[in-house]
Amino acid sequence: MGALSGVTPTWVYPQAPEFHNIVTESESQKKNYINLSGSTPALRWKLIWKNLSDTKFWTLHKHYYDQRSGVTAFAWKDVPSYIDTDMDGTVDGSDVTVRYMNGSFSFTPNAKSWDAEVMVEKNI
Repeated sequence: MGALSGVTPTWVYPQAPEFHNIVTESESQKKNYINLSGSTPALRWKLIWKNLSDTKFWTLHKHYYDQRSGVTAFAWKDVPSYIDTDMDGTVDGSDVTVRYMNGSFSFTPNAKSWDAEVMVEKNI
């Protein structure tokens, strides 16, 4: 499990918690709800970097590649202080174990820097 550190995002956007619910109809034509995730929602964050140097961009790129784009969980070490990683209602910015969302890594080269973004999901 290779940690992601030294490449602090410019912005981190928390996404709405997702509960994995399945809705089906019963014979009485009423809806049945099944929650596959129990009381633990899937927590996701969108990480955005602006004006990364070549070195930091390729560090991020290699890390995404090494984690097999979402298969392997890793420790996210540079969590901004305004992020609540344990959903207790208090911002903490504490380290959290996450995995990349497959196919979410995108990047754009600039004249002398890179912009990049990726989605991560808390490992449950």
